Amino acid sequence: MDNSNNTNHNNDRVTAADILKVVPITRKTLWLWQKKYDFFPDPVKEAHPGGKGIVGYYPAWVQERCKQVYALQKSGHTISMIKEILKKEAEDKSSKKILIVDDEKKFATLLKKFFVKNDYVVEVAFDGLDAGLKAAHFQPAIILLDINLPGLNGLEVCKNLKNNPRTKNMTVLIISASLQYTEKAVTAAGGDMFFKKPVNFSELLEKCNEVIAANEKITVPS
Repeated sequence: MDNSNNTNHNNDRVTAADILKVVPITRKTLWLWQKKYDFFPDPVKEAHPGGKGIVGYYPAWVQERCKQVYALQKSGHTISMIKEILKKEAEDKSSKKILIVDDEKKFATLLKKFFVKNDYVVEVAFDGLDAGLKAAHFQPAIILLDINLPGLNGLEVCKNLKNNPRTKNMTVLIISASLQYTEKAVTAAGGDMFFKKPVNFSELLEKCNEVIAANEKITVPS
């Protein structure tokens, strides 16, 4: 009976012993991948179902991650290379991507740190030309776009983004410290929302979370 319960548990989680049965590594290597390299989270420790001490349970996906890391190491990839591969995979899968476009580097850096802290994948551009290139390559869900940019004006950047089939569905939140721009001008350029500087980061995050939630309802069937 205990074995049956344990099998049910292992449908969505695995132990170190389960992983080591299918991946030819040592417990020390598993510990290094977990603790030193952060390839996956620490196990959740619970009382053994048979009353034999404590057992650590990993999410089931950790077993596949270990297979992947082992295969990459066998093919000659270094730890730093593996980290980059895993990071890129996570970014590609993430729906929470933001491109920040602002020539004020301190402001852009602060905004990036804030959104990264809130589990967003973030890229930064400091001018209009770079913004268009990064938007097409990075494919963010949201673009935070300053109007007063060197070279191409932010409103022109927004028009170009909305006229490009690869970027037209991205949500563009336009930001400006200038009093000369109105919400009407932003809407005419194709902007989805308008924020005046100084920006309330928490309010901006709330709006971005709403956009992501709405996008997921559209793309994920119920």
